[in-house]
Amino acid sequence: MKSWIALATLLVAVSAHAGEASGESGTYIENSAEDEGWGFKEWLFGDTPPTPPEQPFTKPELDTLKRWVPYSVNYESRANDFYISLDSISVGQDDIVRYAMAIVPRRGNVRNVSFEGIDCKTKQYRVYAYGNEVGKQWQDGSQGWKRMVKNQRNAYQGELSTVFCSGGTPEKSATIVNELWDSKKQPNDCPGCRNN
Repeated sequence: MKSWIALATLLVAVSAHAGEASGESGTYIENSAEDEGWGFKEWLFGDTPPTPPEQPFTKPELDTLKRWVPYSVNYESRANDFYISLDSISVGQDDIVRYAMAIVPRRGNVRNVSFEGIDCKTKQYRVYAYGNEVGKQWQDGSQGWKRMVKNQRNAYQGELSTVFCSGGTPEKSATIVNELWDSKKQPNDCPGCRNN
């Protein structure tokens, strides 16, 4: 009986402090006080975030993307370099931030380019398409919405959400681009992102 009481007390304490979680475990994105999106409490109790409503959008032409900048993700992702295309970033009428991302392994000649979206309110992301083998056009790779995570290998969407989102709403695309671009630190191209 005492163990059941201790377990119930622990669950109440965890749920009471769910909004104060630090996000360091790599399994969820924390909620801030002004954020009404998806968070630790929902993850803990197994709730499924709602599917974000989407409006039609147009993907940028892959071979026209020229402003690739490196993006630092986390220590666990040190085997890859990450690049985001500044000229692909848009915020739709549906408040979904869409962008092109390239992952380039530090060993090898492979590059993985994808076109994705992040919903700030529900803290979810999805992949719409992948770059083809010659990097000239998109191939369908549409996937369903998935929860964002941080501090895990290749979990760059959770890291990007810290730049894209503020309190469960997206920043303006110009604000996002300015935040990602620093002409003193960033080169103007992504080695290996395109064929020359």
